[in-house]
Amino acid sequence: MSNTIQRPISSDALRQKAQNDGVEQRVEVNQRMLIDKMLARYSSDFVVCRELIQNSDDAQAKSFHFEITCDTPMNASDVQQSTTEQTNTNNSTDIAINFHNSTITEIRTVNNGLIFNTTDWKRVSAIAEGNTNVDSVGQFGVGFFSVFQFSEEPIITSGNEYMTFVWRDDNSLTTFRHTLPVEQQSKLTSIILKMRSKYILQTETKAIENKEHKHNIKSAKRTKKEPTVKDIIPTIDLTQLKAYFIKVLSFTKYVEELIIKINGFIIFQVNKVKKVIPPISRGLPFKKQSSISKMLSLETFVQTEQTFNIKNGASMTLNHISVNARVMIDEDFHNHIRRIMKKSLPSNIQIQLLFAPNSLIASQQSQISIQNSDHHTKLLNSLIPLKFENDSIIPSGFVFIGLGTHQTTGIGMHVYSHLIPTIERENIDLQDPYIAKWNKELLASTGQISRLIYDQAMVSNSNASQKMIYNYEFILGPYSFQTSVPNNEIGETIIDGFFSSDKDILVPVRQKPSDDYLIVLPSTKAFLTNTKQIHEFLSLPLVPYQLITNGLIQTLIKRTMIDYVDKSMVERTLTTSTLSIPEFVNLVQWLFSNDVADPLYAKRILSNVRFFDHIHSLVISFGSIQYYDSLNIPLSIPLPVNSLPRHVSSLFSVEQLEKKLLLLPLKIKDVLNIYFADSQVYLLQDPKTSPSLLSVISRYSGQLTQEDWSKIKTKLSKIECIPTTQGMKIPSQSFIPSSLVSSELPAIILNIPQTATDGQDKILNESSENPVSANFLKQIGCRMLDLNAFDDDDENDQTVSSNSQATKLFVQHLMKERKNMSEADFNALKQKESLKGTTLAPTKETTRKYIPKDLHFPSVASRLQWFTLPIIDWPDINPRSAEYSFLKEIGVREVPELEKLIDRIIQEHNDMKQEDRTKRKYKIPLSLEFFVENFQQYYCNSWKTDSARKRCFLPSRLPKKINDQNNDDNYNYDVILSTPEYVFGVENPLCATLIHEVIKLFEKSFNIALLGIKDHPNLLQAFDILMKNKDELLTIQSAPKIFAYLNGLDGLNRTFIERISKLAFIPMQGSNILMKPSQVFVRSNVTTSQSTVKNSDPEISDIVRIGLIDYVDFGLDANEFLRNIGVCDHPKPSVLAELLIDRQATYFASTRNNKNDLKNKVKVYIDCLKQLASAAMYSQELQSKSLQERLRTNAWCLAFENTDGEINHNDFKMKIVKPNEVYLDDDHLCAMAFRPLLPPSEPALVKLYEYFGAKWLSDCVKRTMTFTGRSIASKRATELRDLIQNRLPMLFVNNRGEKLPYLNEVHVELLRTKFSIYEVDEIQCQLTFKGKRILIDSENSRSCVLTYESNKVTLYFGKYLAEFDYYDIASELVAYSFSEPANYIHEIRDKLESSLETLKRRGIPVDRLLQNTHKEPTEIIQSQEEQQPKPQQPKQQHGFLENLSVVLPFLRKRNRNSISIVTDKHESENLNERTTTDTIHDHKTNAATNSSDVTIKFTTNQKNENGPVIGVGGNYTVRSQSNTKPITNFRHAIEDEENLMKKIHQGQSYNRSRFVQSECTKTEICTMCGYYPAANMIRFPDVLHSIPLYVEKDVSVSKTMIDQAKQLAYLLNGLATNVFKISIKTVHLFRDINGRNYQNINILLFTIEYFYCLAYIAFNQSGAIFFNLRYFEDVYADELKPHLRTSTSSSIIYTVVNFYFLVFCHELAHNIAKQHDDYFVSWLEKIVLKFMTEKDFFLQKFSFENY
Repeated sequence: MSNTIQRPISSDALRQKAQNDGVEQRVEVNQRMLIDKMLARYSSDFVVCRELIQNSDDAQAKSFHFEITCDTPMNASDVQQSTTEQTNTNNSTDIAINFHNSTITEIRTVNNGLIFNTTDWKRVSAIAEGNTNVDSVGQFGVGFFSVFQFSEEPIITSGNEYMTFVWRDDNSLTTFRHTLPVEQQSKLTSIILKMRSKYILQTETKAIENKEHKHNIKSAKRTKKEPTVKDIIPTIDLTQLKAYFIKVLSFTKYVEELIIKINGFIIFQVNKVKKVIPPISRGLPFKKQSSISKMLSLETFVQTEQTFNIKNGASMTLNHISVNARVMIDEDFHNHIRRIMKKSLPSNIQIQLLFAPNSLIASQQSQISIQNSDHHTKLLNSLIPLKFENDSIIPSGFVFIGLGTHQTTGIGMHVYSHLIPTIERENIDLQDPYIAKWNKELLASTGQISRLIYDQAMVSNSNASQKMIYNYEFILGPYSFQTSVPNNEIGETIIDGFFSSDKDILVPVRQKPSDDYLIVLPSTKAFLTNTKQIHEFLSLPLVPYQLITNGLIQTLIKRTMIDYVDKSMVERTLTTSTLSIPEFVNLVQWLFSNDVADPLYAKRILSNVRFFDHIHSLVISFGSIQYYDSLNIPLSIPLPVNSLPRHVSSLFSVEQLEKKLLLLPLKIKDVLNIYFADSQVYLLQDPKTSPSLLSVISRYSGQLTQEDWSKIKTKLSKIECIPTTQGMKIPSQSFIPSSLVSSELPAIILNIPQTATDGQDKILNESSENPVSANFLKQIGCRMLDLNAFDDDDENDQTVSSNSQATKLFVQHLMKERKNMSEADFNALKQKESLKGTTLAPTKETTRKYIPKDLHFPSVASRLQWFTLPIIDWPDINPRSAEYSFLKEIGVREVPELEKLIDRIIQEHNDMKQEDRTKRKYKIPLSLEFFVENFQQYYCNSWKTDSARKRCFLPSRLPKKINDQNNDDNYNYDVILSTPEYVFGVENPLCATLIHEVIKLFEKSFNIALLGIKDHPNLLQAFDILMKNKDELLTIQSAPKIFAYLNGLDGLNRTFIERISKLAFIPMQGSNILMKPSQVFVRSNVTTSQSTVKNSDPEISDIVRIGLIDYVDFGLDANEFLRNIGVCDHPKPSVLAELLIDRQATYFASTRNNKNDLKNKVKVYIDCLKQLASAAMYSQELQSKSLQERLRTNAWCLAFENTDGEINHNDFKMKIVKPNEVYLDDDHLCAMAFRPLLPPSEPALVKLYEYFGAKWLSDCVKRTMTFTGRSIASKRATELRDLIQNRLPMLFVNNRGEKLPYLNEVHVELLRTKFSIYEVDEIQCQLTFKGKRILIDSENSRSCVLTYESNKVTLYFGKYLAEFDYYDIASELVAYSFSEPANYIHEIRDKLESSLETLKRRGIPVDRLLQNTHKEPTEIIQSQEEQQPKPQQPKQQHGFLENLSVVLPFLRKRNRNSISIVTDKHESENLNERTTTDTIHDHKTNAATNSSDVTIKFTTNQKNENGPVIGVGGNYTVRSQSNTKPITNFRHAIEDEENLMKKIHQGQSYNRSRFVQSECTKTEICTMCGYYPAANMIRFPDVLHSIPLYVEKDVSVSKTMIDQAKQLAYLLNGLATNVFKISIKTVHLFRDINGRNYQNINILLFTIEYFYCLAYIAFNQSGAIFFNLRYFEDVYADELKPHLRTSTSSSIIYTVVNFYFLVFCHELAHNIAKQHDDYFVSWLEKIVLKFMTEKDFFLQKFSFENY
């Protein structure tokens, strides 16, 4: 075979060739074999019946007869007998028995439908042509041939004709049609089937087979033995046939009656009756809707009742739903269906469902276990689409395709529709994609309809009444979805349709456990539980536990349309629920069941749950429950709120209560604490509850501790808790019933058990209800005796004479009855006026009966000589006797009360003061001596709490006044009484001190400190005393002694200092006003031996400062005290500012006419202002909002107003004004012309005034420029115009080409198109200031003026100008081109004045900005450059000096008021470019720029600054030498310098991931060195030797770059760590965009170009120092390569180290000085010199070996 691949011939060509040249042979069909094979597919039960009944229904027959003819074994008499029995009894079943096991010879069917027409006769004689009627069920045209299963040659009769089928040659079927005899003609159609084989008829009644879940139903009868082929005989079971007929009748369209006859006898007759059910008003109305895939439109919904009646038997009614659906398929899909089915689909179809009503389901469910012998009922039950097994309802509906099939639906409904079956009509065709799509759409629509039925059932049931669970079991039964068989896809499709609605499905729920009914809710709002216990306590819409196993609920779970209740939901619900007691018990049982098994969860739940106590009608929160009632407290008494009631706790075991619920048994102590609370004490006062509560206390009081029992007794003694015969009484008013108690007294009526009198413990008359023991009552204070019976017999005796014997007898009688007294009796005795008393000097008033505690023993009064002190009437009582002890026990005193004793001391002192004052010695009162002697025994304890300690009773003296030091006349008798708190043991200048005799008296008995008396007060006490008496104590003479004393006291702290800082207490010389600590100052170098005050200005003494800054001197110790409390050596800036605001008016008021004093005070004031200026610049002292507001709005600024027309202070007018009233002098002409208020000639004050609101004079003067003479368009004017227009594209943009802010583009366009320049004779300027106008001639005005109209812009300049003043030109262009004031004059001037090459060297992208412009004229630029001196080639320098000359900008020569750079070819150009902004040139003499003298002819900077210089950091301005202040104290200067040097270590780290910087100059970011281009850098991920690297966004990072970065980082790390000893965190690297080649920079030259580019080398960003890696790459990296990884040094390493050492010094200097001025230069020099030695040591050891 050849491997060559031939191209195959086409199929069309092959077909054509065969037709032309081939041999023809016709295809023959063996009809016999075809029909037999078809019958093999039609093998199910009663297939012949199904097809013939279906044909009858298609013919619109109302009745169908199935007539069987048997070879009956009965004889004629048996038949007649049977006929008689049928007539008499009408028992068809008995007749049928006679035909049992008969052989069937013929079957005949008869229907009264439409008779055959010609088309019907033709179609029935053809095979597989099908029924073209779209409404018929027949699809394939082969159903009729099922009759060949019974008959070899069937006969059809219809109307007047008939047709017979005859076989020819056993393989060809032929039909013959003929007219019936006239007598046989009718309106009926019959099929006559003469049996082709033997069939046995079985008529004995058998159980109806459950065929719902069997896939194949046997149709042949088999013996129990293993059958042979000969033994197998087909049978027809009459019972199964009846059941089948009933099932067939379910969905017949026209057939309403089915009859079975045997040999002419009617054996079975069933008919169907339909009744339309009107819509339920409460149900859901049907709405038109589309099917899922929009193939059908469900138009109408009709519900009927179908009643099936068996003649002479039972009946059954089922619900029937019919939905008319309009077919909406597209034509393409329909064509596919036509191709398959050979006919079209109908335009409307019916979808029908048959299901059992709830009442029938309930009836069937209740009869499951009942054996019903009614055969007909069983037949009808087989029609129900449900099975009832083991109390379960199982859906068992079938699919009907015309008639029933073996396919189940999975729901409890029979389903009928225009489904397309397989050829045997037993299954639905789901193979062909088009047929499958149609069938699935019908099935899904069936699900939609069943959902509507379900929703209606749920709504109507919920509206009709609230159902119980079992009602919903019947409702949900048909929807308990099951797997459909044999094809499970059928049921799944129906279920998908059921759930296709977007509406929530309704389910029955119980909302509360207590509800005995259900309601319906959407499933999304309902919940399920896994345990039945949850239903018993959880108030959530729960589906009943019995319904969870229902197939519908299970399907909802699978489709996540309903959720289970989880533990968190239980917890949330219980938080807001209040349970009943049964619900609470069920909750507890669930929490501790195996379903939870989570102790922490159970504890959390119980802490939040609440339940309702119906007995006490209150809600209990279990979280507050700690105890359970173990005391059996009576129900009449409410339990404590934290206790579980007894009727609840009794439902649990003790183990559950204590181990599960973690409750404690209720203790009597806890109960009593609650009942004695104010809110519960009413229970003890209520006669109904008091007996019960007292009984509980009585029973369990033995469980209390002694301390608790004492508290209970105390509380009970104050409550009216005892029920008596006279109402509720307190215990002390209640009497325990006995023979000793009078009936008139309130006797207790409690149940008090009595003991036998013989001493036995037997209880008498004890009641079981609320017993209270007598002992308990006695303990709580109930009375046993009536004390009135024991009164002294001599009660009415009012004589003054003593009767000690009567008193003695009375006391002894009381002692005898003591044993019968209760505690309450004894306490009552203490409070009763029962003892007779008197005094040492008795009177009628003092001799009477007293309460015992008001009496004293006679010895006390005698000792004190206190004749009015009440004493007991028993003068000679023995202190050691029992009676003495008894009297002490009932309250008689051995010493007086402390208050009375102190009153006695005060009385004796006052009496003594009234005596003869000539007595010079003070006598101590007897009472004080008694107090001292008895203090520790009787008064010590009460002293700590008694108010007597705050009384004045201690003899003391006040401090002497300064003026009374020698006046001792009345010294001894100036004794006062003081309190212990404010009297002291040691004499002092502020406080009272004890007299010497009192101190000695105390020393004999005890330490005086026991009374709280100290030797000295603490600082706070002393100061309070001082402030209380400051008017008397504080004078300029006493202050030194007082302050020195205060300095030695303890108690100085922050709180004390803050308190006294607000108080005025410091006296001033010559003034009666006291000052606050913040208002005075103490010189740090003042001592008591020095009188000379050192000032910053020796010519000014502190006397001059008085009134503005007050200095005091009270001596060494006193001054130390003042310093300690915050008095400063000098005023802080914030304090100084307040002093200037508050005191300036009075300070200058007294010296207006004394010029010398005024001059000195002005010096002092200026010195203070300079201090403020320094603070405003270098500290945060003046940043307070309130202080800044005062400084802006109050007068404090010193200003001068010229009076002689010249700027000097020889003749001036000084004023103190607000900052906004001062004008800063930046325009000398205006200052002379308008004479405004100007600040002193101090640059620092200018900045200070400006900061707080002063304005520059030039900003406040309006200039109006005009020109005179004829305007000429000269060559110079044309060249200037061309220069401006050619450079216009770069004048108003930044280096990126972006337009500057506030640029008026319309005006710029006019400059480009409508711009002209002319020469004029003269330029004049009119100045306007505060309404005053002055005209300035051309010599003193600007050199040019710009005017503009709507379409024309013109610049005029004076023809007298020798050269252009580009500053004036730039000023005019800026004023015209920007809508807002802009500071771009210098930049625009530079861009006009400098050559393009110079601009390129400065980094301006000239070529890019001017790429579209014409070549500019160069005459103007060249003419100016020719005036510059030729560059002088400098000598070559080496080593360190080479780099030093490059980096240090102080290598210059100075004039008195100007600075010039040496060795710089661009010196004159630089000075000309950076001319000060407001300098006015004398163009006639052209000498202003070169002048070195300061005159008033406007040739120098009015801000006292020299011209700008280009340095390391860019352009800067050096201050004039004339402003340098001489150093007056070199030691202080060195200290200040050392402090400032520390600032180089105060850098910071830059920690952000990005560094974004817009294009800027020095004026925008003062901490950067000069100009810095726009940058957008990102931090490199790795850190190089602890130094981060920031790389420009568009820079590509390479390995070489990183290696070189490591080299530079290694060097910088070494310098920072070993030389400067600063934190490495302050050092950073950055890598900018490639552009400038640094190798072209001659580092040996100190040139403008170098310093302009040094901004690229390094910069200082607020203390974070950045070094440019690209500079290192361009200049040093290549030269260093041979020297890397070696330990040897070389000249290039020396050069690199020296260079970066100097750059480092430069950037560190910016930590101290921000501007590039003399101050910065001096610090750069100091830093270089300071670290030079450390650098040299570092350089000796440094190499790149280990980088």
